Amino acid sequence: MRGSAASGDRGLPHHKLEEALREQREGCAICRLVHRTGRRYLEGLLYEDVNDPGVQAAFRGSLGFCSRHAYMMLDAGDGLDTSILYRATTRQLLQSLWRISDAPKPRTPLRSLFGRASEEEPAFPEPGRGCLVCSSEERVEEAYLQALLDGAESGTLDGLLDGPGAVCVRHLSRASVLRGGRLPHALIEVTREALSDLETDLGLYIRHNDYRYGDEPWGKERNSWKRIVAKMVGPRRP
Repeated sequence: MRGSAASGDRGLPHHKLEEALREQREGCAICRLVHRTGRRYLEGLLYEDVNDPGVQAAFRGSLGFCSRHAYMMLDAGDGLDTSILYRATTRQLLQSLWRISDAPKPRTPLRSLFGRASEEEPAFPEPGRGCLVCSSEERVEEAYLQALLDGAESGTLDGLLDGPGAVCVRHLSRASVLRGGRLPHALIEVTREALSDLETDLGLYIRHNDYRYGDEPWGKERNSWKRIVAKMVGPRRP
């Protein structure tokens, strides 16, 4: 199958992933692409959709965004649109809390007032459960993971899979789900090489912290403890 896909047959996710890998920037290319999509979605929502009834209903239903995207929203500095969305959400939560306080039997479990009989269910949703921006990111993430798998199998991403933008272990794990727990050989090989190199550097870092070897000069192992975290889970997400 390698090389069987003509360049014109590749979809937009493949081309965007290839561009991101060619940027030669440190950190997982898919993490970067997903983050960009989430930020654009959030900006578009704030600019165009805060008064859309469907958006408002979904926002109220999840009690706003998850923590990560709620603070991304604050970073956008749009106080008016933030206020519009969260005011309606706050009103709904207040109504629920009033219903709880007016209940005839104070000892009634809060969850029962929301029609939830199971003891595992909360009285009301955890804020951000069902976050609109997370949903947008999850959809595009799967498209990029599929492009990664297809590109690794066809050879169209050869020479790019082991660069600075090599995919993190978190995304490799998620990609394997789309192939029934398997990964293309090309992805396995580049990941083995990267992790072997990091394991060596971590060993050297540990050695430097032994007083017997404290005078040895430092090399690229100096930041290996940071690089292994980024390799496992991708760069810090705002």
